[in-house]
Amino acid sequence: MLESLQYLRAVASLMVVVFHLGAPLSRLGLTAPWPQSGAAGVDIFFVLSGFLMLVTTRGRESYTATFYVKRMVRIVPLYWIVTTASLALLLAAPQLVKSGKADAWHILASYLFLPARHPVLGTLEPLVVPGWTLNYEMFFYLVWGVALLLPDRVRLTAITLFLAGLAVLGRLVPSENPLLAFYTAPIMLEFVFGLALGLWYLEGPALARGWGFVFLAAGFVSLLAQGDVPAGTRVIQWGIPAALVVAGALVLERARPVKRIGAFVLLGDASYALYLVHGMVLSAVGQVFVHLPLPAPLAFIACAVAGVGAAIIIAIAVHLAVEKPLLRLMSRKPRANRSATS
Repeated sequence: MLESLQYLRAVASLMVVVFHLGAPLSRLGLTAPWPQSGAAGVDIFFVLSGFLMLVTTRGRESYTATFYVKRMVRIVPLYWIVTTASLALLLAAPQLVKSGKADAWHILASYLFLPARHPVLGTLEPLVVPGWTLNYEMFFYLVWGVALLLPDRVRLTAITLFLAGLAVLGRLVPSENPLLAFYTAPIMLEFVFGLALGLWYLEGPALARGWGFVFLAAGFVSLLAQGDVPAGTRVIQWGIPAALVVAGALVLERARPVKRIGAFVLLGDASYALYLVHGMVLSAVGQVFVHLPLPAPLAFIACAVAGVGAAIIIAIAVHLAVEKPLLRLMSRKPRANRSATS
């Protein structure tokens, strides 16, 4: 992967971690409003996903089945492991899971990447709450795999019309049905932003390197300056700035290869693990600090530093000890059968 995109994966995952710090800090007594813009790390991920899907499948024919297998191998194993760990904790020590409740359909839907109403929160979120984005990712992969059956030149147009049509349908005919409400959300157009950037990266004109810094600055300032945004306008208020951020990184890459920084590359590699495990880590750290006799300002700072630090360390450990070996094992091509005769 391009170095700048690895850095963006690291930044986006850390933005989500900081966003979720608000919950444990509120339990410690923090009453000040917690910044909501960290949630826009998800929007950066969606744009990145669209970009990578176009670039990695460009020019490939009869690739749909292989594409599905590769995406399943990349996404499913670690997610199921973390989901199972969350379920085990919920069943064994429900008092430790403040926002959890065992519900058969919700649990099954969590494993199947289907939107289902959370039994406690009431939102369309799975057992591992950040996994709601993976439900969108898996749907996008499903649709893009079908688009791969089409010629290169019409794939982007076809998927744009399809996802835009779903968004228009959701606006014109709102539904209380979880599946319809979820899959007609306009946020999925952020994948299209990434696809368009992928097409520009492969075939479009190069821009001066300075524009990369302009796009990055404009995108991040716009994201961080905004508070929480309505779901209906998120694709505009966060999606467009997220696309600017990714565009800025790509402009820099096309102008000159971005220098490799090992620590950031490692964090980018571990970003998926960080995204999945940080909620449990922050919750555990927060429950420890609730019982520590620290004055409020010090407790907030210490909890934030310990929470983010622990989430990063555990995510890297999970990536190196679990995710990476699993990917290596599941991506290994079977050896050709040798003849039994000499």
